[in-house]
Amino acid sequence: MFHYLGALLCLLFVLYLLFFLGRRGRHLPPGPPTLPIVGNFHQLPKSGAHFKFTEWAAKYGGIFSLKVGPANTVVISSPDLIRSLVDKKSSIYSDRPASYVSHDLITHGDHLLIMSNGNKWRLYRKLLHQHFNETKCEREYVTLQDAEAVHMLRDFCTHPEQFMRHPKRFSNSIIMSL
Repeated sequence: MFHYLGALLCLLFVLYLLFFLGRRGRHLPPGPPTLPIVGNFHQLPKSGAHFKFTEWAAKYGGIFSLKVGPANTVVISSPDLIRSLVDKKSSIYSDRPASYVSHDLITHGDHLLIMSNGNKWRLYRKLLHQHFNETKCEREYVTLQDAEAVHMLRDFCTHPEQFMRHPKRFSNSIIMSL
């Protein structure tokens, strides 16, 4: 009795895999037809994938979806659509994927490049932008770079045997002065 029940459960699981895994969800944009379990994996070329994507974009439109195993991939090929998504809806799409190792273990959430969008990120970005905006860089930091370049040239003339040391001092001095 239990053997039949186990076999029935295994059969139902296999049927589930065949009919649902590899299928595109109804909420996703249209795309090329899928196969059970592998989805569109068999249709992705090993090289020159952009040619295949261009072909699919002509057939399915500027936005289409692919199913690669259990993962869904949405491909956007229209520059106008990309621009509208990035410019007009950037608050929705600009967040970074969560990473436990880089965010929690290594930086403890205090590094701007790994930080998720939020009030803390906005504050950090505002502070950095105040010191590194284009006009301030042109006004203040170019003169610092020029002075350090003159110093490096003087070092090359006075101590040519230490030629590997001078560019290191140049870059370190600029970085530490900012």
